[in-house]
Amino acid sequence: MAKSNSGRSNVAPGDLREAGRGFLLITGAKIWFLVTATFTSLAFPRLFDDAAAFGRFRVVSGLINVVTMVVVMASVQTVARLASEAGANLRGVRRTAMVVQMAVFGPVFLALFLGAGVIAEVVLKDEALATPLRIASIVVLVYAVYTVLIGLLNGTRNYGRQAGLDVVFSTLKTTLMVAAVIATGSAAWAFGGFAATAMVMLILALPLTRAALAGASPEGAGPTAPAPPTAREFLRYLLPLAAYALVLNLLLQIDVVALKAALGRAGAPGAADAASAAAGIYGATRNVSLLPYQAVISLTFVVFPFVSRATSAGDRAGAGVAATGALRLAAVLSWAAVAFFGAAPADLLGLLFGPVYAAGGPVLVPLLAAGALLAMTYVGNSILASAGHPAAPLWGGVGSVVILAGGLWAGLSLAGDDQAAMAAAAWATFAAGAAGAAVTGALIAVAFQGAPWLRTAAFSAVSAGAGLLAVAALPDGIPGLARTGMSVAVFLVVLVATRAVGPDDGRILLRAFARRR
Repeated sequence: MAKSNSGRSNVAPGDLREAGRGFLLITGAKIWFLVTATFTSLAFPRLFDDAAAFGRFRVVSGLINVVTMVVVMASVQTVARLASEAGANLRGVRRTAMVVQMAVFGPVFLALFLGAGVIAEVVLKDEALATPLRIASIVVLVYAVYTVLIGLLNGTRNYGRQAGLDVVFSTLKTTLMVAAVIATGSAAWAFGGFAATAMVMLILALPLTRAALAGASPEGAGPTAPAPPTAREFLRYLLPLAAYALVLNLLLQIDVVALKAALGRAGAPGAADAASAAAGIYGATRNVSLLPYQAVISLTFVVFPFVSRATSAGDRAGAGVAATGALRLAAVLSWAAVAFFGAAPADLLGLLFGPVYAAGGPVLVPLLAAGALLAMTYVGNSILASAGHPAAPLWGGVGSVVILAGGLWAGLSLAGDDQAAMAAAAWATFAAGAAGAAVTGALIAVAFQGAPWLRTAAFSAVSAGAGLLAVAALPDGIPGLARTGMSVAVFLVVLVATRAVGPDDGRILLRAFARRR
């Protein structure tokens, strides 16, 4: 951030107001997205009313989400980065982006669409997955164009239009997919609702983007316009961002897909349905375990600008304070979720999804712990990126994926039954989460010359463990609600007793949420 000689920021008040308004709009839209995503992840297992049917949906969703999130995360940020440069040739950015997107992601769409049968029958051993995978692949093609338009809106600071499209997308997608599942119980129709939503949003985004470009600076058009970015310049941003997005989404999705593939190789009659049922039970459990991760994503929207602003101004101490506060809060929230959701895992899963899903109870706790570690890692990686280390998150991410792949290969190969396979997948996921958190924590400690947040993180985990151990010592027959209450109470007592949090933290939160004059 540029400063005047007096030491005060020379950013115009109008720019600050615009940035603040944009932050509120985009954060609100992202929170709405998280609300709808959480609703569908918890509602679908019961709406499908069959573990095998939900398992097929969850496996295809895991596969397609790996690809679509790479497209979204990498493309929007790349286009926004190029469109936000001073004097950017916006129409040139759009033209280059469309060409590169089709060249990079077009073949990915074709591979999924044309190869759906091979993936379903050869890799996943279930031909019933071919049609939903083929339909879902359409989303990849639409996203390759749609994300360019969203990136242009973001780069030209049309935050209202961007947030509006995000909210409409989340609402329409949830509505159509839920309606399709209720009406048909079919994974193919559910993904048809997703594909239809993507196409409708593309149609809506086209005129909005044209209006944004028409109202932009004339520097982006005409014979005197700056040269548009080359494909090489576009790829220089796109590829590293895509690599990180791929690593992150493999950590989020690949265990469910690997479980289905491993169990489907049995070859016995009904093996495909049995593998889908096991993947459905595990996938529903995995959805619950990701609630800590989803809960702290919004925290990155807050910490990113604070750390970025402090770092750019040379205020290393201020950046360290913001980073420490974010990591401590992420640790407490994440491990509190472990104490809460892990106290009566079988009862919780049965209540949420139906009695058959109670079989996922034994693997919920390690998956919750993995989710807590992933949540802290995600916040830490956002801090590193905002502090000027955008490539740093790749180190821990790649290492985590290697550990996850090795653990899944070894554990699933040795598993003798479905329950053992689910346990192997869960502990491989936990090991990957622990490795990623360790690497990210070390990088943050180096970047900010210390780790004052580590005490809170460690004792938050210890407090969650104490709560779960206290509940495990209770006799059978104690209701799940009572177990949950006791686990949370022990968590809070140990957290305060170890001074992982204290009165100062409460006062800081009160100041943060107090009304300002």
